[in-house]
Amino acid sequence: MEISNKTKEERLLLTCKSYIDNMPNLIQSLDAGRTNERFFSMTSWSIFQSFALKSFFLDKDIDFAKLCFYKCGLLDELRITKYDDHILNVGIVHITYTLLSDNIDLINRYSYLKHATFEETINKGTSTPMYILQCIIRDDWAEFDRSMHIMKNKTVPKLKMDLDAAYFEAFAEKDKSKMEQILAELVSPVVHKKRNSQQTFCDFISQPALGYAKLAWLKGIEVEVNSPYVPKELLPVKPLESYRELDLFTDFQ
Repeated sequence: MEISNKTKEERLLLTCKSYIDNMPNLIQSLDAGRTNERFFSMTSWSIFQSFALKSFFLDKDIDFAKLCFYKCGLLDELRITKYDDHILNVGIVHITYTLLSDNIDLINRYSYLKHATFEETINKGTSTPMYILQCIIRDDWAEFDRSMHIMKNKTVPKLKMDLDAAYFEAFAEKDKSKMEQILAELVSPVVHKKRNSQQTFCDFISQPALGYAKLAWLKGIEVEVNSPYVPKELLPVKPLESYRELDLFTDFQ
């Protein structure tokens, strides 16, 4: 049976299995110096992303899922601070996983991350949505207003992010009803398909709706989204009693 004919659960399991099967090669490449920390971190992020979804949707283990989300956030932090990777240019999925970890310290640190040309890309309208999310996390409403002006005049015409801009404005106004209307549109079949291209993952969650809803809960606005793509169990902010860094070579064998 071709993978396209398999259920979404089977596809996710196959993705995770392929990562486990390739683990010996990954270890050998790292030990032999054929891959470096940066590229190893990029591969690891994809692995933790897959296992986070498997843990939550298939294993029903939300605590382990949060540990995987936490590791995704730590890897972003490493890549941005040490290697100046431009994750923040296209990072709504990335910041979503950090939010889903419920690790408040990491979330706060994430709101201050930047790369060397971040300000330039904000002013061009490219990184502006990510910066606005950072501003909301740290309650920097002066910078929020400045960046919203850029978003409406540059990002929206260039990237067609009308719904995102409207959501951010509703967020600032704490207009829960308006926020829920926009979230409902983001998870509608047409918009969901347009905004979510990763076949294995788009069957389980919807971006940016999940991240936007989670951020609302983080800020005390308990929005409701009637969609399986935005699991209600992931929205309440419930940090784990303790967080440990998962290890690919011991936690996934």
